[in-house]
Amino acid sequence: MGDFSARTSYSSISATNATSMPNATITGKMSEVEEKWSEFDSSTVVQLLIRHCPALEMPPSIGKFNALHGVKVYNSTIVDWGESAAFTSANHPNILSIYLVRVNMTDGLLPTGFQSSDFPPNLFDIEFCVTNLRAVPDDLDLKWPRKAEILLEYCQLTSIPSVLVRLEPKYLAFTANPITQVPAEVFEIPGLRTLGLGQLNLNELPRNVTNPSPSLNMIFLDGTNISIFWPWMDDIVTMETWGLLVLSLTPYCVDLEAIQNGVANAFSTSPSPDYAPILMDPSQANVYPVYYVVSCDPSWLGTYYFIDLDDENMAISPAPALVRP
Repeated sequence: MGDFSARTSYSSISATNATSMPNATITGKMSEVEEKWSEFDSSTVVQLLIRHCPALEMPPSIGKFNALHGVKVYNSTIVDWGESAAFTSANHPNILSIYLVRVNMTDGLLPTGFQSSDFPPNLFDIEFCVTNLRAVPDDLDLKWPRKAEILLEYCQLTSIPSVLVRLEPKYLAFTANPITQVPAEVFEIPGLRTLGLGQLNLNELPRNVTNPSPSLNMIFLDGTNISIFWPWMDDIVTMETWGLLVLSLTPYCVDLEAIQNGVANAFSTSPSPDYAPILMDPSQANVYPVYYVVSCDPSWLGTYYFIDLDDENMAISPAPALVRP
């Protein structure tokens, strides 16, 4: 049972009108999509929501949605989203966001429709949450805009693609992918502000990060196996612009909270001169910067994308629980 919703805008003050077909019994075949879209004026649609399509074939007519600001696909399987249905600057000059949520793609690969050489230059918000995406093309840095927000959470990436590093995003997250190592260059991305590495099977961070990005002010490592830090991490958390290092549900936080509460007087890892002098010094646990810039609050655990809200509002039946790798 497929569901296509369109929100249209008629004026510069963004007056809106929702048009929805909640009982549309379709699978997502191209002919079915075309028929549903013929029921409204595509040139006025600013938001497009596609839900519960087990075999979505995106038609070329999406190119007529010239006023689009955002597209969301929820609980669907993309069978075909080809070049003829691609997001382009020519057809979608105002589009700002693409969200794929609980979506499967053919072979776990990025659809061709997301890879146009004329990719919209203002499409800065690209968020995938709970998908089977396992790889991205190595030439995306020649297509996608730089300084974007790229969140690929609960996907199937086994490593951090170097092409995403070259895109120099401002916000980058790989929450709960089957990734076990993070290259040093990720922490050196120019202009990067927030880095999400929560719920990865990480035992430690790279040892040698020679030039940490000065713009970086928030790192999420919640739910990882991190228990130690290297000296370069001290350099980051002592920057004047630093915000928060989220370490909820990590071995490091288990030790830190025990020290802060007076239950222990040392980290469980044996001391080493190779470790960060500040973050790994138990005498620093209750003073600046550690006490103020490290968070062990378990409420941080989760995704950046608001999947709980989507599941609450759009799921036909209770959505499957999120399962980390």
